[in-house]
Amino acid sequence: MKKSLSLIMLLITVSMIVIAGCSTMNNQEKNTVENSEKTNESNSSYPVTIENAGQSLTFEKAPERVYGAYQQEAELLAELDLQDKLVGYSMIIKNTPAEYKEKLQDVPILSEDSYPSKEVLLEADPEIIIGSERSFNENGVGTIEELNDLGIDAYVTESEKPETVENMVYKEIEEISQIFGVEDRGDALIENMQDEIDEVTAKIEAVDEPVKVLLMSGGESGSAQVAGGNSLDSHLIELAGGENIFADEEEYLLEVSWEEIVERDPDVIVTSYCCGTGPEDLEKVIESNVSLQDVTAVKNENYIAAQVEDTTGNVRVAKGVRILAEGFYPDLFD
Repeated sequence: MKKSLSLIMLLITVSMIVIAGCSTMNNQEKNTVENSEKTNESNSSYPVTIENAGQSLTFEKAPERVYGAYQQEAELLAELDLQDKLVGYSMIIKNTPAEYKEKLQDVPILSEDSYPSKEVLLEADPEIIIGSERSFNENGVGTIEELNDLGIDAYVTESEKPETVENMVYKEIEEISQIFGVEDRGDALIENMQDEIDEVTAKIEAVDEPVKVLLMSGGESGSAQVAGGNSLDSHLIELAGGENIFADEEEYLLEVSWEEIVERDPDVIVTSYCCGTGPEDLEKVIESNVSLQDVTAVKNENYIAAQVEDTTGNVRVAKGVRILAEGFYPDLFD
């Protein structure tokens, strides 16, 4: 009898443990589901409406098929871990950083140095195209109206004046992350970029007199193409502790005479290169110009090479600020 009673008590105890364990597991599963639902709600609050380039873009859900008119748009999607949604991109950039090269290795390149033909683009079947203002015309991917008639949304990376990191880069990150329901990733990306910029600006905050900077992206016998005060390049020069010698000019890019450069006498020249032209090509243009030989930057051979993509409106601008600041004030970054 005692053995039977002991056996019964043992079975009751085991049953209670099993029931308690199941209850705990059910509660954990319930909490996991609830947390997952909350995450989905916070990241996927559809419909989403974005005011962009004079149009209202409304999304009932995240797009699944995206075409980036430029590689820099594909790099943004890669930063947000959305590269699997890309059906293709164009305008390939040389010297692509390893992290982007790896993430984009399986994404189709629809055209290397131009926009794809309309046939190729339509065959890729995008739901949305992301590109600059100059992308959406007859010589590009088509007008916004034409694309809308085909059921394709067009997101324009608008150029606000004056261009700053906030209204050019961060704005696009915020809006793209909203469209795809990954606001948390967008916020984290912006925070990381700002932290990197803040780290650089903290090192140069003690600089009393900023260096005078010329950012040059091209030059011929009679003139040079330089960055004006409304450009993002000019804003990054300021963040890096420099003074753009053509900041008083409102244009984004402008042609100036070599005489004007001599008169403003930059301490440093940033050779902004792309599209098959290297920094050494721009340096040759400068050094072969007899009228520039007394310019401070030329006498001291004080040149900084910066790839265009590092100082334009994309996710590389934090790196661009560092490149400029380290070139302006190398002693502060030893």
